[in-house]
Amino acid sequence: MDRRAHQKTEEQAWRIEMNLEFVDQAIIVIHQAVAAGMDWEELAELVRDQQGQENPVAERITKLSLAVNQIMLSLGDPIKNSSDSDSVSDEETSEFGRGPLSVDVDIFKSAFANAQWYYMSQCQAGIKHAKTLAVSSQALQSAEQKIRANLHPTKITLTMTQQRKPLWFEKFAWFISSDGYLMLAGHDMHQNELLVKRYLRAGDAYVHADLHGAVSVVVKNRSASSPIPPSTLFQAGIMSMCLLCMWVEKIVTSASWVEAHQVSKTTQLVYGFGFLFRLANDESIARHAAARQQRLALVQEGFCAASKVAKENADKADDNNNNASAAAAVIGQMDSAAAPKKYNLKEGDVSVTTKYPE
Repeated sequence: MDRRAHQKTEEQAWRIEMNLEFVDQAIIVIHQAVAAGMDWEELAELVRDQQGQENPVAERITKLSLAVNQIMLSLGDPIKNSSDSDSVSDEETSEFGRGPLSVDVDIFKSAFANAQWYYMSQCQAGIKHAKTLAVSSQALQSAEQKIRANLHPTKITLTMTQQRKPLWFEKFAWFISSDGYLMLAGHDMHQNELLVKRYLRAGDAYVHADLHGAVSVVVKNRSASSPIPPSTLFQAGIMSMCLLCMWVEKIVTSASWVEAHQVSKTTQLVYGFGFLFRLANDESIARHAAARQQRLALVQEGFCAASKVAKENADKADDNNNNASAAAAVIGQMDSAAAPKKYNLKEGDVSVTTKYPE
């Protein structure tokens, strides 16, 4: 409770004490009406009627709060309003003035009991205020002690650790296979190209998944004379597929590998040139109207001549084959006739069958 509220509570208790008889009369009238079961609205209407008739008790009732068993009274200070009040200095006059002050009064308590309640409230508020000040002071002292403890000089120790220099292959995606071979893969297209052009050496293996945009995996061989184990190549293929974006999409694919000398590091381009003739006017177009048909006739004539020559050569080859077959048959007959004399064979032991070509 602040200072002004504290003074107001004290002033309200003082006003009740100065108007004990009037407060008791107002409490008795309202309490009897409520106890008789009078309707609250009718009671309020009755108070307004009595105020119109200039009833001194009703005129001091400013509000009925029967829901909480209270009425509000406008109480003045008879001492300050007396004729000799002019002799009182301004310092002795309350800051609430000499006019009436609104005071809530419990209708189930006497005027003296209401005044005592206000004094007790003031006393309890003062006790709470004192406790609050004590707790605040204690908290402030505790905070000051903590701040002083934290302000003690602290010892600062500086430690220097030597930073390890990263190896050349750590800028790539890498791991060591179960056989102890270093495997490298690029993080992007630039690193893939860098791996092939700068770090692919003789004896190494190049692994690539069978999809466009796959990463390039290079298996570094410790010795160019010894082959890379199949298990290492298998692990390199798994690495090339795991680094694919298709791996997330669960697309089934495979990987292939080749040796270093089978990888082309440059793009082979085949250049060519041609001529394009444009006919400038209608006269040129008319002169060359039948040029295409003439060239076509020449080409067809060349094909016919070539076909005729090929047919003649084929006929000559057939004649030569027939002559060779006939000669072979005659030689066979001669050998058959000479065979009985050469090998002392009798007639009937040798049968000769001669087959002539059709």
